[in-house]
Amino acid sequence: MYIRTKRLVIRDLEQKDEAELIRIVWQKNILKFMKDWSENTSFPGALQKYIEWHQNQKRSTDVYEGKRYAIVLPNEDKLIGTVGMGLEDVVNEVEMAYFIDENYQGNGYAAEALSALFDWCISVSDLSYLILTIDCENIASCRVAEKAGFELFEKRTPISHKQHNMISDSYFYYRKYR
Repeated sequence: MYIRTKRLVIRDLEQKDEAELIRIVWQKNILKFMKDWSENTSFPGALQKYIEWHQNQKRSTDVYEGKRYAIVLPNEDKLIGTVGMGLEDVVNEVEMAYFIDENYQGNGYAAEALSALFDWCISVSDLSYLILTIDCENIASCRVAEKAGFELFEKRTPISHKQHNMISDSYFYYRKYR
């Protein structure tokens, strides 16, 4: 995978990204809203097999697979976040996900990466839309979704389960159509 946008490159995760990725997933808001990233990443080498799996899937265009890609600044090849997609098994739809290093938030990078990956996903699949599920407390992420062209479809409050990685009882369900 390699996508060049106006200010970013979206590429496959590489072993050289591991230390920076571990640093980013331990930042305050990533811990708060995407806790599963930090659960097993407290030591060097923790993401080695994860990145290796992604390297083995390089040529795959299966948007259901649960892949994550590096968001990097092109001149430095510096990892500043991730963007990805995969089957969200509770709602049985392809969901996109992203996070950005807190030092680079507020610059529109997440929306730019999300839009670029959305376009790629639509071009390699027959999906008519992709979704985002965002914790109701994550207002900044809601702004990113809207800036990337996702529309708020509804607010959901699960009755018999709690949505993965959510700290509040409800979440916003967004869609973006081809």
